[in-house]
Amino acid sequence: MARHRWYVQAVALLVVLKAAAGSAAPPTTTRSRSSSTVVAGMVFCDQCKDGARGLFDYPLYGARVAIECGGGESPVTVRECNTNWFGGFSVRMEGTPEMNRCTARVVQATGHCGAAIPTAPRDLTLAFRMLGLALYTVPPLLSQPLRPMDFCPSPSPSPPALALAPSPTPTPIIAPPPVSSPAPPLPPLWRRRPRRLPPIWRPTPPSLPVDTVPPPPPPQPQGSACTFDKWADVGLHGCNWKVVTPNTTVAMAFGPAAAQRYGPDMTLREALDGRGDMYRTLLREATAALLNAYYNAPGGGSGFLYPTTASVIDHINAALLTPTLHKLLLEGARFRRANSDSNLPCHLTPCN
Repeated sequence: MARHRWYVQAVALLVVLKAAAGSAAPPTTTRSRSSSTVVAGMVFCDQCKDGARGLFDYPLYGARVAIECGGGESPVTVRECNTNWFGGFSVRMEGTPEMNRCTARVVQATGHCGAAIPTAPRDLTLAFRMLGLALYTVPPLLSQPLRPMDFCPSPSPSPPALALAPSPTPTPIIAPPPVSSPAPPLPPLWRRRPRRLPPIWRPTPPSLPVDTVPPPPPPQPQGSACTFDKWADVGLHGCNWKVVTPNTTVAMAFGPAAAQRYGPDMTLREALDGRGDMYRTLLREATAALLNAYYNAPGGGSGFLYPTTASVIDHINAALLTPTLHKLLLEGARFRRANSDSNLPCHLTPCN
């Protein structure tokens, strides 16, 4: 949820800057001074079909989004647009109509995430209205594949429903039988004593020696922390990359803020070679921390300083958006300390 708010704020900031640039230009026509409305949001590929943003979801490029108004069983489609490389979309309309009762939904998707179309619509929310510009945002739109991917964790079984006990049937009241005189005692009969069977023989289990010690429990799996130079050796350790590949772009792995700083074409393999500049050093250590978080178990019990990939992405985005360099240097030092943790060995296996 925190990542979604950050994405929406970034898109809203770009829209406001564009609107401010347009208002700063000298008015030439009456249309340039008119008000406008913008609807912005993002589309993600829900690979595990759990209905929420997760660890394995990524922004979906080229998805078709429809803005619908009117409600009911047959809403009216107002606008349609496609998502960009970062999964974001924005629709601009003239005037400031009331769109609180409008919705947005994915009507067409790309790749394996377009199998479960159509998706459920999401309501629009007014973010702000100023300087003749109204911005509406929408929660993340999810497009799902036909079946969950193989690397998705299996859902935990739901507890069995408790069966309700049937209501007790009222017991009819029965009148007691009439009291009669007691019957005379019967004469004693001769009874044969019951025959007892011999006990069943069972072998005695062998006794353990007194000094026998039970075997120790198996050791718990330990996390892994590897520096950037080991991850950069793709020829030796390239088979240890998980979820992402050396050719995955920095923009796809870290989001729009990283794409604006490092460009849309830089790969994660090139990011591991960064040095000589504080921003390249931050990206190098953050990329190694992201690979370590993907390599460790997603449960968070590995002991690595960043238990999930979402925490790595949130910290580098916060450092890139801060106006001071102290925060930038501090986050780079934290990433480097986590990647070279002396308490966690590097478990990368050599590739054949």
